Amino acid sequence: MSVGMGLIGAGVWGELHGRTYQNSKIANFVAVCDLIPERAAALAAKYGAKRVYTDYNEMLKDPEIDAVAVVTPDFAHKAPVIAAAKAGKHILVEKPMATSLADAMEMKDAAQKSGVILMPDFHNRWNPCFITALESIEDGALGEPKYLYIRHSNTKYVPFKMLNWSSKSNVLWFLGAHSCDLARFVLKSDAVKAYTVSRKGVLQKAGIDIPDFFITILEFANGTVATIENAWILPDTLQSLGEFRAEILCEYGMHNVDFNTTSISTTYTEKHGRGRGRDLFAENVVYGKLKGFCYDSIIHFMECVESGDQPLVSVMDGIENTRTLEAMSKSLVIGEPVQITR
Repeated sequence: MSVGMGLIGAGVWGELHGRTYQNSKIANFVAVCDLIPERAAALAAKYGAKRVYTDYNEMLKDPEIDAVAVVTPDFAHKAPVIAAAKAGKHILVEKPMATSLADAMEMKDAAQKSGVILMPDFHNRWNPCFITALESIEDGALGEPKYLYIRHSNTKYVPFKMLNWSSKSNVLWFLGAHSCDLARFVLKSDAVKAYTVSRKGVLQKAGIDIPDFFITILEFANGTVATIENAWILPDTLQSLGEFRAEILCEYGMHNVDFNTTSISTTYTEKHGRGRGRDLFAENVVYGKLKGFCYDSIIHFMECVESGDQPLVSVMDGIENTRTLEAMSKSLVIGEPVQITR
């Protein structure tokens, strides 16, 4: 059996989905939908999709489609997800699942009513660096976690050039979604209090009126405390698009994750004037076959659609993520800690 896939959104991450479907044995790449018809057509031609749409409601009528991936900007997930659920299509949605808890709950209800899978794509749960972190805690040698630090930031290239919609979101929703999910994943506990601060300046001067960075202290139900840093103003002279590191302090030891140095292969050319790094854990090609955790989560979703199994990442993981991010955003507005209630 193959899984008929429809792709909603033909941007940067849509390209990765296209590569995944083209190289997957179980994917039948049926259609691409994007508001820009030329972009949808180009992606379809490149990766072998059969049909192109500019209206996802029309695409969802296609009987050959079993499931869709919603790969639209952070703030534009709710409508296509609910439409897909009502059409009886299984759904893989980019993180964050939604930018408000109310929207996330509506999406969950729509999926449950239709009996379809709704999986948030927290692909870092397939990241070997964080899988080993979880294993190092679970084997008991480190004892109970006490403090977690995560720094996950991008260079200015991301808000200035990569994302043409960066002014309508911010790095808290774009990268903080990963950071918060990884904290919950590794600590196996829900956040109960959030205190967030930020500052504007660099992006604002360039015409993007959003914060440069966010720093958050999260307290968890199991007593663990986490500090999370997310910024969109790292210099473009870095070899990669950003920095990603974590440190977990426990009773009897610690576990460090330095995703910057463990997965980068760097090419130096006179043309670019600096090294250009490649994130090989996230994605790589070995003898023509795609590998990497960014692909693994997409393939896992399609395997669940094929088998009927529930995915390793649940809709409730997406809801808890949005709940925490919403509390962090509220803390920023009121200038004091926010209790996270359930």
